[in-house]
Amino acid sequence: MKKVIIFILLISVSWSFNACSKFDDINTDPNQTSQVSPSLLATNLILQTTEYPHVGVDFLYKDMLAKYISYMEGANNYQYNKLDRTSFASLVKLTNVKKMQEAAEGSVTDSTYLALGHFIRAYTFFRLTLAVGDIPYSEALQGEQGIINPKYDTQKEVFLGILNELDAAARYFEAGRNFEGDPIYKGKIAKWQAACNSLSLKVLSHLWKKASDPDLDVINRFNNIVTNEPLFQSSADNFQLVYSNLEVENYPFYNSNFRKYPIMSTTLINKMKELNDYRMFYYAEPALAQINSGEAPSSWNAYVGVDPSDNYSSIAARYVANEISGVNPRYYALPQGEPTFLLSYAEQCFIIAEGILRGWTGGDAGETYKKGIIAAMQFTALNTPDDPKYHHGMKITTAIINSYVAQPSVVLSGTTEQQLQKIWQQRYFMGFMQDGWNTYYEYRRTGYPVLPINPATNLNGIPTQLPLRWLYPSKELTYNRQNVEAALSRQFNGNDDTNESMWILKD
Repeated sequence: MKKVIIFILLISVSWSFNACSKFDDINTDPNQTSQVSPSLLATNLILQTTEYPHVGVDFLYKDMLAKYISYMEGANNYQYNKLDRTSFASLVKLTNVKKMQEAAEGSVTDSTYLALGHFIRAYTFFRLTLAVGDIPYSEALQGEQGIINPKYDTQKEVFLGILNELDAAARYFEAGRNFEGDPIYKGKIAKWQAACNSLSLKVLSHLWKKASDPDLDVINRFNNIVTNEPLFQSSADNFQLVYSNLEVENYPFYNSNFRKYPIMSTTLINKMKELNDYRMFYYAEPALAQINSGEAPSSWNAYVGVDPSDNYSSIAARYVANEISGVNPRYYALPQGEPTFLLSYAEQCFIIAEGILRGWTGGDAGETYKKGIIAAMQFTALNTPDDPKYHHGMKITTAIINSYVAQPSVVLSGTTEQQLQKIWQQRYFMGFMQDGWNTYYEYRRTGYPVLPINPATNLNGIPTQLPLRWLYPSKELTYNRQNVEAALSRQFNGNDDTNESMWILKD
């Protein structure tokens, strides 16, 4: 897969710098194409959006920040809540959106590639604004038009743009045709249309504190999508990257040299034990000390977590004594691992259930939430070989799932706040070794589940809380300082600090 990406990037670069000159005429091979098809550019854009950019320990950073794991190679900044400067490098790929759309212009699939471009842009800008707040949007990527220092739009303006682009993408996909160059959905526009709508619901969920804003029209948008628009119908519709046995398509943590260092947290293990959640046996390995003391791998008591906010030397002592569970070997022993999703049917169910509880749309919140749990548990079971070394003899079956969702501690009941917390807990379970940045953003949005914070070990500037954002990129401070400083003044009284609260987090 990486070789394919490199090949496409090389073609894109050569195409971008193609000029009408005698030198080019002389040196152009008449037997080779001098243009790039929209399908090749589409493949590049989709893979760059879905593929995890790092492997090995870098793949684990998201899970450290979300408190799923501790990491024992050394004290890690993400485990202890230190966020630094981010990067706007993900914007670079968007320069190919316009090229893709221009290459498709006049073809029977021009509407489809217009739609894809809007979706890729919306997703990319969504992740960037979640990280820092205000970002360049309306003037971004306009270097060819002479705008080399783009202004920063307010976060409200960015979210409005994202929602409008997703709406446009859904409409263009509806009017389009199936297309080539799609490694996710094989060019099926119906699935892409559903992905646009699912992402819109996710974006709207981050605007729950702005539901009364007439410009955003959060409630009407949400209700219209749930009521009238195509959505994911099962996990088969997930927007995800599927791995394989091919070396260039292996799971990002497969055969990693760092596989012995991640250990499980009490934040995850203790709650899974409390709820009798069989996914624990698929996520974790039994602690060796517990096995040596007579516990079976199928025993709940064999699984032990550690408080990830504890002092590193204290955790290390327990790690050396084999007292803490490691991650399940399926995450490093299987080349295909499990698919990594950016949007999923299970999460969509949880988002809709939350919307129903908030009064944004009609429906049965309990049944919708239940469907999300079932889908999440089936996803884990179906993407794991039926081998005791990967589920430790505690196989997830239909009967197990039905028993799980029928428990009073799991059934959606209680006050509205208690019901919301149950939904957010299930979203937390679902995120393990998936998109942990999303889990962090969910914690930041909801404050749940309660994550451990130890003032004695917390590297955040405010030792009693997790940071709220990353810092703006150093390159922006170097090359676009005036606009960065204007954005900082507008949002945070000039402070580029990890504890400043961005617009979406304010009442």
